[in-house]
Amino acid sequence: MLESTLRHRVGGTEPGREITARLRARFGDLPVHYQRSDLLRIDVPRPDIIPLLSYLKTETPFVQLTHLSVIDWMEDNEFELIYLVTAPSLLTTLMICIRIDREQAEAESVFNLWLQAETYEQEINEMYGIHFPGSPRQGIPFILEGWNDMPPMRRDFDTVEYCRRVHPERPGRSSEDSRAYVGRAFGEKGYLK
Repeated sequence: MLESTLRHRVGGTEPGREITARLRARFGDLPVHYQRSDLLRIDVPRPDIIPLLSYLKTETPFVQLTHLSVIDWMEDNEFELIYLVTAPSLLTTLMICIRIDREQAEAESVFNLWLQAETYEQEINEMYGIHFPGSPRQGIPFILEGWNDMPPMRRDFDTVEYCRRVHPERPGRSSEDSRAYVGRAFGEKGYLK
């Protein structure tokens, strides 16, 4: 019903207004910001995230989890999880946002709603240290095999200090200007070709 109603209104913010009205009727007065006519940001209280995403997937055309990402609000001691949920038939995406405590770093898994969330949640677990109870592959290395430091995407991770500690300067290394090297190795004429 909603899909057929909204399909006729694509091109403006009508699909967004319609879904916003339905979500507010069901979940209360949610803050909504229109990023573009086809992209809405909706801030959701953490306890409502699974019921809201489940409702979107089962009762609306917003059936596709397009992406799951994180923003580290270190100054506020919070992480913001951003779920991009798309209605392919409407060419409209909802940016569903929740905030979680940075120290606790735990959020509800959406793996039971979208199987591809397993990969997103595994990567976020490894790179930010956010745990998703019930999600497969939590704690299994994804990119950082053998990593034994704090998660590297946290803003308080000091990349320079880490590199100095783990990859110290070795004797014998030298640095040379690339133009000077090419000129010396191939002659200026070779460099200009």
